[in-house]
Amino acid sequence: MFLSPAPLLLSTQLLLAADEVPRLDYEITCRAARPLSAQDTRTYQTCMNDETGARSQLERQWLQFPASAKGRCTQEASLGGSPSCVELLTCLQIAKDVDPGGEPTRRP
Repeated sequence: MFLSPAPLLLSTQLLLAADEVPRLDYEITCRAARPLSAQDTRTYQTCMNDETGARSQLERQWLQFPASAKGRCTQEASLGGSPSCVELLTCLQIAKDVDPGGEPTRRP
């Protein structure tokens, strides 16, 4: 029986995501960024500054985030071919705020 390597590769990436900050190619996202106004002349550099800042923050805080959120947020931050550390960090911060203990919250 032939098994597709795609699920295996995806599961491997998710395991790595739980242990270390994933390497997202956010430069491609910044190259595609468009100015928000006519005065915005440094769109690429501003985007790169935001992304590298988010990457640094992820490296400092990575172990504080729930493992379940790491895999999910890493996938979400890479959807559509526009990887983003800013998006990954935001997703993880929301996940941590919603469930600080990393366990499913249940309401009576």
